[in-house]
Amino acid sequence: MNISTRKANHVFDYVIVGSGLSGLAIATALSKETKNILLIDSADFPGGHNRAIQTPVGPQNNGVRFLPGTDLSEKALDFLGSVLGEKIGFQVSENPAVTYEDGQIRSFLSFGDQPPAFYDEISYFTSPKTLISDLEVHEWTQKLIDHYQGEFLLRSHVTKFVTENDRVSHVLVNGQKIVQGTNFIYCGPIKTLKPLLPEGALNFRALQKMAKTKYWTAVCLDLLHAQEVTRETAVHILNGTTQDEVGPCAGLFQTVSEMNGERLQYSQWMSFVDDQDAEESENIGAALKKIKRQIKRAYPEALENLKFERILVVPSLIGDGDLKLTGQQTLGSLENLWIGSSAVHNQQNILGCLLQAQLVLSALGFGEISIQTATESAKSI
Repeated sequence: MNISTRKANHVFDYVIVGSGLSGLAIATALSKETKNILLIDSADFPGGHNRAIQTPVGPQNNGVRFLPGTDLSEKALDFLGSVLGEKIGFQVSENPAVTYEDGQIRSFLSFGDQPPAFYDEISYFTSPKTLISDLEVHEWTQKLIDHYQGEFLLRSHVTKFVTENDRVSHVLVNGQKIVQGTNFIYCGPIKTLKPLLPEGALNFRALQKMAKTKYWTAVCLDLLHAQEVTRETAVHILNGTTQDEVGPCAGLFQTVSEMNGERLQYSQWMSFVDDQDAEESENIGAALKKIKRQIKRAYPEALENLKFERILVVPSLIGDGDLKLTGQQTLGSLENLWIGSSAVHNQQNILGCLLQAQLVLSALGFGEISIQTATESAKSI
């Protein structure tokens, strides 16, 4: 059923804001218990930044995607498999990050005594082991979409959480549409959460912390090289001899693709720019130029006759969402608003997405939903 055909007083069991990896995982798991779920997203399509993109060498992940070869990553993949109802195979490879130094590719050791401002964000890519899933991240996303049994409301911005008696009663969508729910789960950027909350939902200390939090815009560059550049499959951490405000980049080369008699190689790169600096386009341009300069320094012929180039800029992708949550992953002042955003987890990137989704679902009693749904409430009246 399309949400536009719903009665004005319809109450969803769960209203989930944000259909990225964490939002999709939560929604898909909960839809096994009730189909009375609404997943809201401002984009034209679900999946957020983890959907597939089309390239001359076939579908690719939308930017660098990486899982460190740790026990936490294995548990996160097991969790994802439990949501999908299938085991996701993987292998862990001893594949420590590399860098270019003294005229050669060698093992990356550390950032030295001048770590980048976004150290936590980029050090995620420096794990000595890599977990390689049998499925690409964009395939996880598509499977979650295929398994989800609730409803979508796309091209829609949640503009306010409206409360009554310390509970969220409904959200305003695009400033006017009312969507009622029993339980609400926020999986969007933490930076944009504050203006959505009613006055008093966050105490003074929490507001201070949020004001001081630094958020990072991801600057991503995809390249299709006209030749095989390298057989090195480890993550590259490139910064060279430059110590500037732009900082290092992380990148991965894929295996060579044979097309029309040519041997082409795809690579993906990522760096970060402070959100405030990213408002100036020249700062984004400087980050892209540095990425290219470092690639060329390590592989002088890599940028010749490029077959494809794609730029992706994602504002507020990463930031320390230092919110005071309860053990149930809710805001203390709003008992039916759970936070599923990866920024509130101490792990980074897609690992943080999966683990925070797992925490929220555990709080909700995933597999034996302990939170009363609107449907159950109606039956008990």
